[in-house]
Formats: sequence, C-alpha cells, structure tokens
Amino acid sequence: MTPMDTRHRRFTPPHPKLPGGMSRSAVGIVDRLATPMCDGCIHAARCLIARTQTAWPGEVEARRVTSGQTLLRQGEPVTHVLVVQIGLVTLSRHGDGNPMRAVAIVGPVQALGVRALAGHAPAAVDATALTDARVCQRPVPREGVPPAVLSASLDECTRLAETLSDWAAIGRLPTASERVEAVLRRMAQCTGSVEVPLPERTLLAELAACAPETVSRAVGMLVRQGRLRRGGPRRVQLTAAAPVTARTPPP
Repeated sequence: MTPMDTRHRRFTPPHPKLPGGMSRSAVGIVDRLATPMCDGCIHAARCLIARTQTAWPGEVEARRVTSGQTLLRQGEPVTHVLVVQIGLVTLSRHGDGNPMRAVAIVGPVQALGVRALAGHAPAAVDATALTDARVCQRPVPREGVPPAVLSASLDECTRLAETLSDWAAIGRLPTASERVEAVLRRMAQCTGSVEVPLPERTLLAELAACAPETVSRAVGMLVRQGRLRRGGPRRVQLTAAAPVTARTPPP
C-alpha cells in the first residue's frame, strides 16, 4: 500500500448518529470523538474489522484521507486491510496492455485489500479517494491468518465480486442517460443520501461506458426530465423517480 501522508490516529469510530456520506466538516467532528471499541460504530455489524476484532491481532487505526489520495495501487504489496467508514472511493484497474479505467465506486463498510489475508499480497486494483474520506485499517497478520478472519475475508471477497458485477452490468443498459443515472444512483446507495458528488466527466464516462462529451448531454437530459436536480457545486440530487436498475442476468 502506498503510504498515506495524513495523520495516524488511534481508532475512534464514527458517532452513531452520523450518516455514512459526510462533508469535510463532519469528518472533523468525527475525528474529535473518542470511543474505545468498534462496538460504538454504526457500521460494526457489517464491518470486517469490527466483526473480527477479537480474533485479529494488531491495533486498529483510523485515518482521514483527502480527495484524490491513493489508498491502494494495483500490483503493489498490501500491508493493511482497509475499511471505508466515511466517503467514497474509486476502484480502477488495468489489464495487460490496457489503460487504467474506473470499474466501480464504493462507500462505507467496503473492505479493501482483503485478498492479502488469503495470501495474495499485491493489490488487485487502484483505490483512490473520490471524496474526502475516513478509513479504518488493520495490519495483515505476519504469521497465519486466524480461521475466523479468513472466513470473514472470503465473505468480503464474494461481496466485492458481486458489487463489481453490478457495476459492470451498468454498461449493458441501452442508453447513455440510463447508464449515467444508474452510476449516480449506485453512488447514492453507497452514501445513503439522495445528493451525491458529480464525478469528473472522464471518470463518469468510464463508469457509464460512454464518451466524455456524451456525459454532459446525458446529465442535461436527466435534469430536463426531472430525474436529477442541480445541488451544490459539483453535486446533484436524485429525485424520487423510479430508478434505472442494472442487474446481472441469471446464468
């Protein structure tokens, strides 16, 4: 994992009443709270680190990261498993001879670098903070992974595979506007908020499988149709209109 140049802090989980998608000021509030155990975190029931805290040796650290900061880099060793607590993270990947492309955006409770627990040390994707974020991390055990941790990590790998499959299915929707809307609604699912940051055109185009210039037209069309509203700077609000869904077809 590429070292992050932000402050290391002892584990201080989010306040139970604060939602997953937070602003910069909210992140500052969380940093000042002091809760000694994962049990006080609203994500504890689903968080890999919290669920395995008694079986997994090593101290938990919480870190604040800024938008654009790299958390994992494809092909580089993973020394810590990360769990997103606040904010959004872009996952990108390149194949042999192919350029790096965004494949998904993930949010709170998503574990990253989990393959390292199964002996696959290099990161499989680039993970970059799309927004200011907060992550919890725990070192990969040096000698033997406890069975309870290994079992939980396999569940996380399955969940991530399902998430990536759902993101890939967006590319099979028939129109660019449907694909752009599906991307934004998946982001809203991650944060639990109807208002989401509007990604840069290039990133949104990669996720929606269309050209960058098409993204602007698609967003404009969704606004005119009442499916989106302009929010704050570089933010949009999704309306209550029935969402366009992208599902992986059955085998």
